Amino acid sequence: MLELKGLKKLFDGISVLNGVDISFQQGSKIGLSGGNGTGKSTLLNIATGFLTPEEGAIILNGDNITHFEAWKLSRLGVKRTFQKVRFNDALILKEQLYTSDKIIKRNLHMLEGAGIIDYLYSFPNEVPLPILRKIEVIRALLDRPKYLFLDEPSAGMAATDLNDFGEFLKDYIDMETCLVVVEHRMELMRKIDANICELRDGKLVTGNIMI
Repeated sequence: MLELKGLKKLFDGISVLNGVDISFQQGSKIGLSGGNGTGKSTLLNIATGFLTPEEGAIILNGDNITHFEAWKLSRLGVKRTFQKVRFNDALILKEQLYTSDKIIKRNLHMLEGAGIIDYLYSFPNEVPLPILRKIEVIRALLDRPKYLFLDEPSAGMAATDLNDFGEFLKDYIDMETCLVVVEHRMELMRKIDANICELRDGKLVTGNIMI
């Protein structure tokens, strides 16, 4: 279990998170909703090691990992994507999966089913955004993460692309992985049957939610 306890975070003296408690169980699907500036991405950044809270703790299977760097959390099975896709424009996408040909072959069913197999030898600027979003997720899934955080993955997607992306998540996020999606578009949350938690002014609006 990944637990965030009593998180507080300030930016320039302004409270962004103010005593947030939430926990994530493997196999669950969680949606974090809320308006701009309510602390959604801040919460995700803390959970994945890209920010450190002023107060509070991050507990993974009983161990305090509050001050672990992002790379160490990644090795422990806590993965993420970003609001803007992150690829090296000078490398073909296959090279940016950062894994062996053996693992790629073992997961060909996922690459084919997701419709990305024909793009693996293309450069990022040659590939549509919805495909790049899928490849970001697959890059994480190849490491069999225990927790996968997606930061506004539907940004820039048309409604048809959003529906397809939701089906992709339903098909390939297995029962051992906790999926946490920061998202404004409720249709994606509904598509993946996510339990929705709303952040408002740095707090979970219904109090402290344990899921």
